[in-house]
Amino acid sequence: MSLAVGAEHRGALDGGWWPRSRDARAELPALVVGLAGHLGRVTHLAVDTGYWKHVPGDITVAGRKVKVGGLPGLGHMIIVIRGRMDTFLLLVVPPEATQTRAYAALSGSAAGAASVRPEEILATCDISTAPAVQEPVT
Repeated sequence: MSLAVGAEHRGALDGGWWPRSRDARAELPALVVGLAGHLGRVTHLAVDTGYWKHVPGDITVAGRKVKVGGLPGLGHMIIVIRGRMDTFLLLVVPPEATQTRAYAALSGSAAGAASVRPEEILATCDISTAPAVQEPVT
């Protein structure tokens, strides 16, 4: 994870995160724990249901519920909300990325450039931005 957050948001993205899988139920608790030391209490997450598998309605972290919402079209981003709707936007580096490319993308996401989009960062780092292939629902 890499963050570029302070008193105010500096750019289009506030940082980035490189999960190890696309399983939201398995990955999101670790994200919330990792963010707690930097942002404080996270209350909500919004994820792209087309990008993630197993998106729960909420997760429990350190005895507290964190609401999880699906927001189609976010793609390689996740919205993190704390307190009274204070939002942070993180780049999600695909888990398939190599370590070198993922670290470059994380660095780019924390640079605070106002107009750089997640897809541009990933493309610059030679990481595919193709949509995740969804498994059929059974």
